[in-house]
Amino acid sequence: MSEPIIQRSFGGGELAPALYARADQVKYTTGLRTCRNMIVRREGGVSNRAGFRFVEACKTDSYGTRLMRFVGSGAGLSYLIEAGAGYFRFYQDGGPMLATDSAAAYNGATAYTPGDIVSSGGSFYYCIADTTGNAPPNVAFWSPLGGSGAVVEVPTPYTLETLPNWNQSGNVLTLTSPSHPPMELILVNESRWVLREIDVSPQMPAPLNVVAGGGVAGGRTMDFIVTAAMVDTYEESIGSAVANIAGVEEPTPDVPLSITWDVPAVGMPQAAEYYVYVDPFGNGVFGYVGTAAVNAFAWSGETPDFNITPPVARELFDDTNLYPTCSANYQQRRYFANSGEAPDALWGSRTGFTSNFAVTSPLQDDDSVTFRLAGNNHHPIRQMVALAHGLVLLTDGGEWSLTGGEGPRSPITPSSIDAQQETYVGVSTYARAIPVGSRILYVQARGTVLRDLGFDGEKADGLAGRDLTLYASHLFERKQIYFVDYQQNPHSIVWSVGSDGRLLGCTYLPEEELVGWHRHDTDGLFEDVCVVPEEEEDVLYVIVRRTIGGVSKRYVERLERREILDGFVNATSFFVDSGLSYSGAPADVFSGLEHLEGERVAVVADGEVIHDGRTSASPVVAAGSITLAAEYENVHIGLPYTAEIETLDLDVNGSAIRDKKKRIVSLSLLIERSSRDFQAGPSSTQLRDYEPNAWESTSGLQTDTIELVVPPDYNKGGRMIVRQADPLPLTILAVIPNVEMGG
Repeated sequence: MSEPIIQRSFGGGELAPALYARADQVKYTTGLRTCRNMIVRREGGVSNRAGFRFVEACKTDSYGTRLMRFVGSGAGLSYLIEAGAGYFRFYQDGGPMLATDSAAAYNGATAYTPGDIVSSGGSFYYCIADTTGNAPPNVAFWSPLGGSGAVVEVPTPYTLETLPNWNQSGNVLTLTSPSHPPMELILVNESRWVLREIDVSPQMPAPLNVVAGGGVAGGRTMDFIVTAAMVDTYEESIGSAVANIAGVEEPTPDVPLSITWDVPAVGMPQAAEYYVYVDPFGNGVFGYVGTAAVNAFAWSGETPDFNITPPVARELFDDTNLYPTCSANYQQRRYFANSGEAPDALWGSRTGFTSNFAVTSPLQDDDSVTFRLAGNNHHPIRQMVALAHGLVLLTDGGEWSLTGGEGPRSPITPSSIDAQQETYVGVSTYARAIPVGSRILYVQARGTVLRDLGFDGEKADGLAGRDLTLYASHLFERKQIYFVDYQQNPHSIVWSVGSDGRLLGCTYLPEEELVGWHRHDTDGLFEDVCVVPEEEEDVLYVIVRRTIGGVSKRYVERLERREILDGFVNATSFFVDSGLSYSGAPADVFSGLEHLEGERVAVVADGEVIHDGRTSASPVVAAGSITLAAEYENVHIGLPYTAEIETLDLDVNGSAIRDKKKRIVSLSLLIERSSRDFQAGPSSTQLRDYEPNAWESTSGLQTDTIELVVPPDYNKGGRMIVRQADPLPLTILAVIPNVEMGG
């Protein structure tokens, strides 16, 4: 007599073979032997992933092209950046940003500045230097973008080997590379991007032509310095040149000394007010004596305050061996870390002024911060991530927390710094660390383990973490994780790409103790991942290397939204890779497929699978198009892929069923909004198509418990495979094998 055994969740994801005997673990009851091209849903079920939509071929086919994101100020205003050798290219909402959308015809009378895009002679150009009257293609002022269909690009100094690390704050991406000075990519408006080196001096220029005069003849010498505060921000400039007056007596209210200077020229930053400093003793130390609203000041001999002195600019990051390799923003400061000369050093800007690294003497709390880690190992700082409790520093030798001297959340100042080594794990030099809620995900040193890390109240606010790959170690054995990113919406998935070219997903809900791994493959190799928040959900973009016509091609592709709409059946469901869609008047010829030239493709037309992409009857792309036997209005065309799950051996902790032979006489599946074109069976060679009963509807999507008769076969495992090879939706909420036990 058969007995049903239900698996109600697959939240454990794909488990490593080393755990196949661990029926005592909760993970075993929710785990799978295989979870391929299926995502673990945050509720516990599994769904076949949507397809990857073709966006654009990378500018070059060289290995090493990377993806970055720029998060805009509103929904749908984020951007994807393709970073290659000598360029950044820009994408938005699943398509390239075209120069035609922002370019105006070149005008010789117009003053152009970096970031302007113009058209001239049928081509488009990006301005790289201020110019008037120097027409394209003058390479001193213009970088060519190409002709019709040209994508917006910014020329850069980076090679594939020196592409930068990046960190965003506001409308600025901070870019750091050990081979280049730190730079920032600035979004001026939707069509204007500017790349420039970071000037670490105050942005307000010092006053010019300071002159001191007046007073009564005597034997004293007085030196003066004046600084200016910028309108709105009140950022203080460095000191002016010293103005000297000799042969005078100490000034009095009746006979003061007068100090004057020039007002900033039109077009320069304007001053809100000015600060005057004096050295009355000739020892080179200047103290504050007053503030002026205009460009003149009368000093009547008030005692200088030597606790307030003029800011002094610092020479930083101005040599190859001094370029920092990572950055972060924390407590209104921009931090840089790890130069060739000082890999364990950090430099923090003045509070509120992220490009100002000036200091005063004596040091003030808002002055620039500089220090080096002192630990029981060598600690090159690879990455920095800001959390509420403090700035987390990830080094080769371990993980540190950086706070002010008063503990978590206290302000860091030049005289109040607390750097504590919390753990001794170490971080990989490749993958970017990702903040997820109140925790950080990062790749452990040597690159084969993904960990999380966060402040643990049970450790008195210390950092604590865990190995997230422990239960799926087979996916990472002898493989390195290169790139990681996090897709919060819709299913809280951490995506990673490793040295084997597979895409791995981990559904991660730490508050629910949900860590479920799933693996994804395609006709090609994944090389990078980047998640961009768009209007309705976070969107995963990838770089994929595909072999097309015997030649390696690299494409930017976008994981399509898994949209299963009632009433639309499969017409809006996109389950092909490197695919494109057509929607319009009935047609039988579909073009624009040059990126799949010579490839056999799958076709879903008006909700029906016309070709599965695997048989000789499926069309092959020729001259960038295919022809179908009938006309259709809604068509998806792309490469096929297979999604499947395989359950673990039937086992119950405390029972004696593991070594008994079992026969599954039927299989019940609880499915949600799914097609019924899938297969199931005890092994990959014994799969059967699901065949609806006579009373069941064969149209539309189904949410129900369905039963399949599978090939009866006694074996010890009792495993089942469910496979979806067609480009149609399948979501499984539970698996219920009906099992007969043997001896």
